[in-house]
Amino acid sequence: MAVSRRNFLRNTAGAGVVASGMLLPWRQLAMAAEKTQDDFDDYRALVFLLFDGGMDSFNLLIPYDDGEYDQYAKIRTDALRYPQDELLALDDSETDRRFSVPSLAPELRDLFNDGDLAFLANVGPLTQHMNREQYLDESLSRPRNLESHMDQVAQWQTADSLKPLSQQTVGWLGRISDRFGSTLNNGLSMGLSVSGHNLVQTGESDTELLVPNLYDSTAFSSLDEHGPGPKETANEDFELGRIDGRYDNLLRKEYLKRFRRSINHAGTARLDFNDGQLEFNTSFVPEDRDWISDFGSSMQRIVQVISAQEYFGGGAKRQTFFVNFGGWDHHKRLHDEFHWRIEDVSFVLKAFRDALAEIDMLDNVVLFTASDFGRTLVSNGTGSDHGWGGNAMILGGPVNGTRVLGQYPEMDLEGDQVSDPARGSFIPTTSLEEYYAELALWFGLDEEDLELALPNVSSFIPEGATKPDSIGIF
Repeated sequence: MAVSRRNFLRNTAGAGVVASGMLLPWRQLAMAAEKTQDDFDDYRALVFLLFDGGMDSFNLLIPYDDGEYDQYAKIRTDALRYPQDELLALDDSETDRRFSVPSLAPELRDLFNDGDLAFLANVGPLTQHMNREQYLDESLSRPRNLESHMDQVAQWQTADSLKPLSQQTVGWLGRISDRFGSTLNNGLSMGLSVSGHNLVQTGESDTELLVPNLYDSTAFSSLDEHGPGPKETANEDFELGRIDGRYDNLLRKEYLKRFRRSINHAGTARLDFNDGQLEFNTSFVPEDRDWISDFGSSMQRIVQVISAQEYFGGGAKRQTFFVNFGGWDHHKRLHDEFHWRIEDVSFVLKAFRDALAEIDMLDNVVLFTASDFGRTLVSNGTGSDHGWGGNAMILGGPVNGTRVLGQYPEMDLEGDQVSDPARGSFIPTTSLEEYYAELALWFGLDEEDLELALPNVSSFIPEGATKPDSIGIF
């Protein structure tokens, strides 16, 4: 299938094409004193989970107290709201406000109450903190092309809300990878994707390793020089992209070059995976069915790779993972489409937690979620439209669970954090830079290097400080 410019930019944003011999200033600094895997004495992994399409996350984390629930129910109307008796209350002792999740997601409630899951309320791209009055002041900058899927997906992956889409070429995990020397000890990438090429793991010196064949339980072991796996797909793409030995456009050429490099590395990965994989009994298949979902297969594969970390890449100490669960653009039939997806998310995330605990790696892994944007509180009929701020989840042993972090907005269309009272779109109260800074520091990035990974982080660092104020993830 031909690689369209739209899909290429959405998934890779140009895959970090930089003219030969030219390096950005932050990269020149990073090259002076790169860290390597050997500089760390423990293993840590970050898992970036993208809910592609724009999850209606104010139907994920819902006010539970009567007064606030009544406001929620009045605004959302029958087409969008969950009845109060179809909600599961969360045990959050840190705030006077009570929240809930849909009864379709009991595992999320349990993960939260067990202390392994936190929510981050009303987070999204910002250029600076602002309320509605400031938002309406056209002299102040704001993220480019709000409510655009392509622009907002790119900004969530680059943590850069100022650049136009055409210049979004390097992701924030890719920048950290560059800072840490990009590769593991045997040359494999420290970034692995179970959902194809992406922007967040794209650095200037490296690209992610594709974990192949998601639906085959043998995965890496099925991939060899002459065996089944993604090699045939790669060859087909190469043939489609080659005209008389030349590629017909730069975007396709760069895409296929990175795809070929990832496939070539898969043979080495297969050997490491086979040598080191640990068996675990946790099932990613619910009891009421005999098949695994795409999302469940993806998360199972990540656990399998993490289980082999002592062998993988010659002894991995830092790894990042990318997984995309799409289909959240629910302009209509929101409940029908949202129900089964949130059920799958809930079940699979608990299986992911349980499997990590089984292989004794729960305290070494942090999963965090992203989505294009939150959605409008006001219904368009049977669905919701593109908004701005939304709610995220953070899962893992190191996480301060049983917390709703950040500032969950009041369910008031005339409130200071509502950008458009007619539609009910929230201005984020927590920036991506504040969100990602805590994750990056836990991962091992030094405070003085935050701006290398997060170009606009200085806009969110208080005067006299060296990092943003903690939002309490750890």
